[in-house]
Amino acid sequence: RLQKLIAANVPNAKWFVHEAIDSDVHRRAASAVFGASVKPYFKYDAAKVIVSLDCDFIGAEEDAHNNIRRFFDGRRIKTPEDTMNRLYVVEPVMSLTGVKADHRLRMPASTVGQVAEALAAAVTGSGSSAAPAGVNPAWITECAKDLAANKGASLVVAGYGQPLAVHLLAHAINAALGNIGKTVLLHEVADLKEGNIVGFAKAAG
Repeated sequence: RLQKLIAANVPNAKWFVHEAIDSDVHRRAASAVFGASVKPYFKYDAAKVIVSLDCDFIGAEEDAHNNIRRFFDGRRIKTPEDTMNRLYVVEPVMSLTGVKADHRLRMPASTVGQVAEALAAAVTGSGSSAAPAGVNPAWITECAKDLAANKGASLVVAGYGQPLAVHLLAHAINAALGNIGKTVLLHEVADLKEGNIVGFAKAAG
C-alpha cells in the first residue's frame, strides 16, 4: 500500500531493497505460476497436513514469528475431538522445523527436487512417482495419500534455499489439491526488479 502511494505521488521514484538472504524466490515462483506480481502467504493454522521441502518455516524463513504461532495453533488440543496437524519434512540437516516433524526424510539439498517431483507425480497422477534412490517408496506414497485426503486443508512449502523449479512444483501440488485461496493466499506486491506494481486481478483477467 505504501509503495503504491509513493508511486502515485512520486512517479519517477525508484524503490531499492537489499536483503542479505534472497527470499524473493517465493515471489518469483508465484508470479511465474499465476501471471502477476504476487507473493504467497501460508496459513499454517488452516492446514491439517504440511509438507516442508527444505523449508525451515519456524526457524530461518521470513515471517517465522507468525509461522510459529500459526503452526502451533494447529497443534493445540482443547477438546477430546480436536486433532493435531501432521508435518512431513524433507531436509539435508536438522532444523527447528525438522525437530517438530512427524515424518522426517533426510536428503541432500540437491536431491530435494527429486522428492518434490515424485510427490507431485503421485498427487497429480502425471509423470513418474518413482521414489529417488535411497528413499523408501512408501514415504512418497503415504505422504501423497495424506495430502490427497486433506484437499483444501493441506500445504506444501519450499525453502528459500531451493531453486525456482522446486517452488514451482510446490505450487503445482497446492493447486492440484485445491489449496490456493485456502492455505495459500496470494497478495499483490511491487515488482521491484521492474520498478512497478502489477494488478493481480487485471493481469489474471
